[in-house]
This record gives sequence, structure tokens and C-alpha cells, in this order.
Amino acid sequence: MNFATVTNRKLWDKGIIQRLGKRSFYMWLNFVFNRVDEGRIEEFGPERVAAEWVLRCGGGVKFKHLEKWMWDYNAIPDGPVGKLALEGINAKGVNITTGGLQHLVGLQHLKQLNMNSCRYVTDMKKLLPVKETLEHLDIGNCGGISDLTPLHELTKLTKLHLVNTPGIKQREEAIATLQKKLPECVIEK
Repeated sequence: MNFATVTNRKLWDKGIIQRLGKRSFYMWLNFVFNRVDEGRIEEFGPERVAAEWVLRCGGGVKFKHLEKWMWDYNAIPDGPVGKLALEGINAKGVNITTGGLQHLVGLQHLKQLNMNSCRYVTDMKKLLPVKETLEHLDIGNCGGISDLTPLHELTKLTKLHLVNTPGIKQREEAIATLQKKLPECVIEK
């Protein structure tokens, strides 16, 4: 037997290869669930496709014309493109990714976005498509976020949750600068 075969057998016996295989599978699954399907957006509109994305990943959504939050993918109402107005996304603890935030493009009514404990979200620039409507943002417990500068453009923001975000570079200075740029925003740090 050659060295590679012996090494692989030892790693297999220790369970390392099986764990790597599972991890790779789940990373692939996260990628698939967060992938943006442009054709689907053209056919069904960005509001519905964004809702499908969040629900498929295990989160919840709130539509403007409905009183309750929706957590069931199969309960999304049917209708023509433009009928749905997505105003809230609750992705707390869900495996959405920075790439998946591309689903925010084209959303006209999003006021509330909860990404608390979303460990795969790192780039706040991806929130800029909703800068004209977003009022409440929770990015607490998102350890991968390091730069708050893009949030300066979220001029409608009235509430921002930043608790337990140790990855932010020069955290206290960054929060102070953000507070100056957004004086109407209550920042929970």
C-alpha cells in the first residue's frame, strides 16, 4: 500500500473523512439554498422569490397585506407578479449567506430584517438594495461582520441590534461614527 492509501485508511478509521464529507455536503446545500435564480425572479418577481429563499432556508417572512408571519414555504399566496409586498424577513439563526443576500435586490417594501446569529453573512454592502426602506436591522451574534461602513447609507434605519459582534474592526469607533451618520437610529450594542 502506498502512503496516501494508508493515510486515508487511518483518517477514515478516526472518522475524519466522514466528517469532512458531511461538512462539504452541508456547505454545498447552503450554497444551493442561497443561490439566486434570475429566471425565477423574472417569472415570479423579486418579492416572492426572496420569500421562497428565506422560507427554504428555515426562516420566516411577513407580507404587507397579511397580519401574521409566515413560516411555511407552501403557504406563500399565489398571484400575479407585483401582488406580494415583502415587508419583513426573520432569518434568525438560519444559514443564509452573503451571496444569498442578492435576493434583496428589487425588494420595494422591506422594513424589517433579522439576521441575528447568521454566521455566513459577512458583507453589509449586500444590504444596500433595501437602503430606502429598511427601518429595523438585527445583525447581533454575526461574528463574520467586520465593517459597518455600508450601514451609513441605510438612512431610514431607526433600530439596529449589534449585540455580540466581536468581528467589527475598531468596534467602538465604528459604532460612534455610525451613530453620528444615523442620529435617529437606536443602536443596541
